[in-house]
Amino acid sequence: MPESPVHPDVTEPAPAEPALLHAAGVVVRYPGRHPIVALDGLNLRVPGTGITCLLGANGAGKTTLLEAASGLRPLTQGQLTVLGEAPGSARNRSRLGVMLQDGGLPGSARPQEFLEYVARLYPHPRDVAEMIELVDIADCARTPIRRLSGGQARRVAWAAAMMPNPAAVLLDEPTAALDPVARGRLHDVLIAERDRGTTMLVATHLVEDVATLADYICVLRDGGLALAGTPDDLRPRRRLDLHAPAHLRINELLDALPAGSTIEESRPGRYTVRTSHDVDPAIVGTVTSWCAQHGAAPEVSVADLGAALHEAIAGSSPVNAEVSRP
Repeated sequence: MPESPVHPDVTEPAPAEPALLHAAGVVVRYPGRHPIVALDGLNLRVPGTGITCLLGANGAGKTTLLEAASGLRPLTQGQLTVLGEAPGSARNRSRLGVMLQDGGLPGSARPQEFLEYVARLYPHPRDVAEMIELVDIADCARTPIRRLSGGQARRVAWAAAMMPNPAAVLLDEPTAALDPVARGRLHDVLIAERDRGTTMLVATHLVEDVATLADYICVLRDGGLALAGTPDDLRPRRRLDLHAPAHLRINELLDALPAGSTIEESRPGRYTVRTSHDVDPAIVGTVTSWCAQHGAAPEVSVADLGAALHEAIAGSSPVNAEVSRP
């Protein structure tokens, strides 16, 4: 089975740091008439502190990885450890909280009684009343779970994952089904939990979650690792995005830019300029001035972290060949 794709921007955490999760050549294949390979030789190391956001398109392997890490999905091949233990180990039962996409909540139970039951399973649980207040479900704590909204049910599932008072927690799409206000509140709660020492791996498809929460980022694509690093590592300081008329003579613009620069038209009218050093006002001025001289009024912006993540998720390729200046 092939190794995960090697991406030039992948930055591994310091080896001495204890890992929340370590995957080496992990393959997970769903059997059937047409077998599906969900994880394809995945090599990944998730830091043992802070919040790591796991990003990827639908089908990239995020949920499969979290199910495997929680001990619910067997590996076809490879090695996976969580907090230094095999997935699902007895030692991790009280050290690891898990919130999966399908919460598996008992529909007839009420949130308060359900959390009280979960608390009794662990030696040093969180206080139930504290968790109800923390996730803002006091007004529905005595309503059967089957009658809760999707957002309320997600908050109950998150509270249940935190009840063991775990050292680390795996969260699959924790902000799904939440309105913007509830999402912002959950962001605040997750940051507060990180600050009290809880390590988190948060799977999401929302760049907003990543921008607010992430201390470290991993992007999965086609079952492998496409990109990894801190937000500061991955922010594209040497990239300029340009929206202008389609099919400009970009080789002429390239002559005006510093040596080592490249330009590509990723789709009609959308250009990406990459430079050999950080983009500065002089480069922005050169691009806008050249466009003005050629009758174009461009929209120019320095690429942000979101642009780099979207590109990694999609694995996009330009519609025209890239032009480079030696």
